[in-house]
Amino acid sequence: MKWLIQILFLVSLFMFVRGILRTLFASKKAPSNFKSSNPFYSEQSKVKQGKMEKDPVCGTYVDVDTALQKSFSGKTLYFCSSDCLEKFKASH
Repeated sequence: MKWLIQILFLVSLFMFVRGILRTLFASKKAPSNFKSSNPFYSEQSKVKQGKMEKDPVCGTYVDVDTALQKSFSGKTLYFCSSDCLEKFKASH
C-alpha cells in the first residue's frame, strides 16, 4: 500500500511539473490558424484599419479608401452605397 501512495505522489508531481513547463513554454507554440478554425470568419468580417468618415445620409462610418465620394461645397463627402449617394444628390 505504501508503494502505491509513493507512485501516485510521483505521478502527481510529474504532472504538476509538466503543467508548469507547458505554461512557461506555451508562447513558443506556433500561432493558431484563426481563419481556418473559426467557422464565422470571412474576409468581409475584417476590421477596417483606414480612415473612417461618416456617411451624411444614413450615418454609418465608411472607409475612405473604398467609399463612394462626392465633392460638395469644397468638401469631399463619403457614402456607403450608391443609394445613399443618390439620396444625397436628390436632396441637394
